[in-house]
Amino acid sequence: MKTTREFEHLPFNAFWEKGYKDGNVSTMGGPNHDIVELADALPPGARVLDLGCGEGRNAFFLAGRGCQVTAVDRSAAGIEKLSALARRTGVPLKAVVADIAHLELHDTWDVIMAHGVIDYLDNATWRGLLERLKEHTVPGGFNAYTCMLFTDEYPAGPEFLAAGFKHSLGQGELAAFYGDWEKVRHDRYVKWDQHPGIPLHCHPVDKLVVRKPGGSGPGPRLTPVPVGKVDLPRPVFDSLAMGLTADEVLARCGEPAVVDTFTLEGVQLGVGPTDSLTVDGYRLSLWYYGRAVLYVINGRVWGRALYDSRPVRMAFG
Repeated sequence: MKTTREFEHLPFNAFWEKGYKDGNVSTMGGPNHDIVELADALPPGARVLDLGCGEGRNAFFLAGRGCQVTAVDRSAAGIEKLSALARRTGVPLKAVVADIAHLELHDTWDVIMAHGVIDYLDNATWRGLLERLKEHTVPGGFNAYTCMLFTDEYPAGPEFLAAGFKHSLGQGELAAFYGDWEKVRHDRYVKWDQHPGIPLHCHPVDKLVVRKPGGSGPGPRLTPVPVGKVDLPRPVFDSLAMGLTADEVLARCGEPAVVDTFTLEGVQLGVGPTDSLTVDGYRLSLWYYGRAVLYVINGRVWGRALYDSRPVRMAFG
């Protein structure tokens, strides 16, 4: 079992740095499915700020769709990896090494996102940062967050503690902070996945997408996913290893109630040890067995989740 001391040789004691330093692997995989959905609401040229971008899975995707993206992370390795990928593929974006806790903002943005990063700031710091982000979001623009809310049932592993995880958000605290904005979606679930050098681990997730009042563009439309009533038995769910093929999952679990698929053309960041850093085409399918969800990417399982909230689809127009 890993301890916090095992990460002391890495910058920031952070487990993700091992993957960021390796130009042959994708540390976190391709874009989040909520960002893929949100992209349909954005016109070409939308201004996007990605805070704590890592090696750029969401930033690279949106830049490839014509958005003007500025990606910020304190990891020099992550930013160099993203910059090199952008140069190699001809995808224009701006990548900046900076600590978001002290970031100066001068522009306004159509989308500001921060995935798995404000959890590493103390409560007063993330509140001050998000107040500034609110001010620098255009009317009708979006803020999108994925945060981790570890619990006694699902505690933070040593890899998170070594990297300075603060436990600075409570359940519903971020949604309450944006109580004066339109809540587009609010997802709550526990997800299991793995990264280079890190075995399977879990993180309870609080995911929020909100919209600033005053915009004139199309509003969001949410529809519940008809997930079915029968969840996977917990022993079966727990036995599903990362990298299983779709056929292997079907043999163990049967047909899912619903499959939602997002197909991304062109170069995208890959996922898992079977891929290199990038792949030509990225197919993400969410297999729903009740509130148990499998993330099947390019034909293999690379994540699984148990939802507390009702899974929804997000569309615009």
